[in-house]
Amino acid sequence: MKNTFLFIAVFIAFTFSCNKDKKATIENPVTNSDNKTELKAAEKTNSKEEPTINLSEYSKLTPIEIKDSKQKDVFKKYGIEFGGVCYSCDLAVFKINKKSFDIVELCDEKNVHSYKDFSYEKNGNSLKIKTPESTFIFTQVENEPIYQLKIEGQKPEFKNMRISEFYTQESLLEKFEEHDCGDFQG
Repeated sequence: MKNTFLFIAVFIAFTFSCNKDKKATIENPVTNSDNKTELKAAEKTNSKEEPTINLSEYSKLTPIEIKDSKQKDVFKKYGIEFGGVCYSCDLAVFKINKKSFDIVELCDEKNVHSYKDFSYEKNGNSLKIKTPESTFIFTQVENEPIYQLKIEGQKPEFKNMRISEFYTQESLLEKFEEHDCGDFQG
């Protein structure tokens, strides 16, 4: 009998405690919605502070040069840098991802200068990559992904590798009127 009485008392206490929580929730719905609004606003603020940067468009940038500055068609205006690609083969290619910023010789992928200590930020149509010595700024200068490179700070010097003024995505090279060395026998 004591067990039955104890069980009923616990059951009643538990039932009333649950009802009080429901009443509190119903009585103060404004407080709960205000908290939700504040959380949503905080989430939006945090997402604006850290915009997502799609580095895949910068994953492998290949050197190009202006071929005919009067052309309106981007794929006729620019083309491969013939001397650096076909003759001396001394140009730098940029490979960028979240873990490393690599500058690689076009014809010798073993000649790599890799930065692990770097940061990046996108501002408008420019991507800035900051290393301890230099800042590399890739600015999109056309409607297509054509980037002009400017370097601030200490200009890096590499053995058998020079940096071009213009770059594009390697995947777009086929679209350019001048995209390979043709019949060059150099």
